[in-house]
Amino acid sequence: MNAVYFETLKKWIRLDARGNKTGVDAQFSIKEEKLAFSVNEKFDEKDYPVIYVKPNPKTIKVLKEHTDALEMYKHYLPESI
Repeated sequence: MNAVYFETLKKWIRLDARGNKTGVDAQFSIKEEKLAFSVNEKFDEKDYPVIYVKPNPKTIKVLKEHTDALEMYKHYLPESI
């Protein structure tokens, strides 16, 4: 998830970079958030509605130290922000 600040609107808008495809409608909107997928709580997925201006240092450290995305996802990324 990314976000952009619109000075003219005086607000942040989250962007879902997972994009559109068949069955997915995550179009950009300044009026309502349109995510590609809903959070699935039965898989312990979380949505952090807070917008951080700077990335989490723990996450950046992990990204710099690992090249195997699956291994990194399973074992090294922080469990919460």
